Amino acid sequence: MSSSGAVTPLPQQPSHGRGPEALDPATRVSCRTWVQPAYRLEANVLSVLDGYVSRRNRPYPVADGGGQMNQSQIEDVLNSLVYALYAQSGRQGAGENRIGNLQVFDHPDAVDHIVKSPALFRKNFSMISALGYSRFNTNDENWAIRREITQDAYLAAARPAQQNAVSEIYTARLLQSDATPDGIQKALFSASLTIFYRAFGLVADIEQTLTLIDRVREVLRRLQYFSWVVPTISERDGAVYDARQVVADFAAQLAAELCAAAEMARFAEKAKAVRGFSPVEEFVMNVFAGVETTVATVLWVIDRLGANEKVQQRIQDEIDTGKPDTPYTDCIVNETMRYLPPIPFLVREVGAETSLDGRQLRAGQLILLSVVGVHQHPAFWVDPKSFDASRKEFIDDTYDRRAFIPFLTGPRMCGGARLGRLEVREAVRAIVRQFTFNRADDVIRFDYGLALRPAAGSSVAVARR
Repeated sequence: MSSSGAVTPLPQQPSHGRGPEALDPATRVSCRTWVQPAYRLEANVLSVLDGYVSRRNRPYPVADGGGQMNQSQIEDVLNSLVYALYAQSGRQGAGENRIGNLQVFDHPDAVDHIVKSPALFRKNFSMISALGYSRFNTNDENWAIRREITQDAYLAAARPAQQNAVSEIYTARLLQSDATPDGIQKALFSASLTIFYRAFGLVADIEQTLTLIDRVREVLRRLQYFSWVVPTISERDGAVYDARQVVADFAAQLAAELCAAAEMARFAEKAKAVRGFSPVEEFVMNVFAGVETTVATVLWVIDRLGANEKVQQRIQDEIDTGKPDTPYTDCIVNETMRYLPPIPFLVREVGAETSLDGRQLRAGQLILLSVVGVHQHPAFWVDPKSFDASRKEFIDDTYDRRAFIPFLTGPRMCGGARLGRLEVREAVRAIVRQFTFNRADDVIRFDYGLALRPAAGSSVAVARR
């Protein structure tokens, strides 16, 4: 039985509904959904997740009594965590939400306040930091110095003048790919890696780097699991060893290429005020965060395109106009990120005693910010649990920015947001030009490992145009 989570239509609810006539009802995909894990733990999911474990939290016994957790058990707990967020979303006025001993914040006002107050609500990545430190998991001046190392490169790579180059890279990789979900996924990773390395003046060894990225993802999945469930000493040591080994292998790859070695020296020079700074750790975390979330978003768009061929045709019609503006493509990309955010939640550590949203918070307390809940809050969205490819809030640009945060907001928002949006839009356009998609069912199966992506073995069928 699969351990991937699944989003399934509610009983007797049609998977394709009618939308407002002015928005072309044929392109409205209304799949009222409730997220369910395909494989359930014997215990209730909320008891399984009883306690986000950091150095200050109480010990939590490993489910098998202290032995090695297998891959399906790790996937089950992490996917069940995302399931719990979907299950809790949209419960307006239903009282305080919790997952284990973490308070969950999902009201857009509260979450907006938290992410715009980084001095009070600090990033805490628990065991994930065993892979290293970067702009993504540091705070204060340490973060500010690290940000300056990469930010100019991200902004330059996202300039309008780069649009054609980005489009050409995705088009070329997809032309060379097999017309299969796996072939397209590999082409997307190849294109995104090429663009990322190009932003820093580098050329990636695609096959070798893709292998390293896969290893990073599996290591991070295990480290994230051990942030929720206390590992045995051998499990902890094994995970830390594997994390350090993949960083070492990345370092060897970068050192073997003259330009890459010079770029790592530039990183180190700019961060000489940061004690113990590792340019390779910084680079690895930037590569993974940028490429993984970009590709995950495009894969979700493909998943949703397969549910309605008329949506594909409408994007193609928009491409055929030759106009630079792509409002419908932008709408479905936004709706995909709203409904299936690549980063479904965040954890923050409270820096000082405070109150928020009617709750008292103590210094050192860990809280969970549900991006899923923000994106499905009924006070901010019409029919938020439906995926609507022609969502009026996006078409009319009337949505509340606090309720749509796929790249977060405030001073710690994603530094590569502009580049990510550019890549996703051009990737979707290149895909629709070359392929058509259909689904054997309309069940959304997910696989969570820091980023949320469609599970392997999806029911999407692919054909070249």
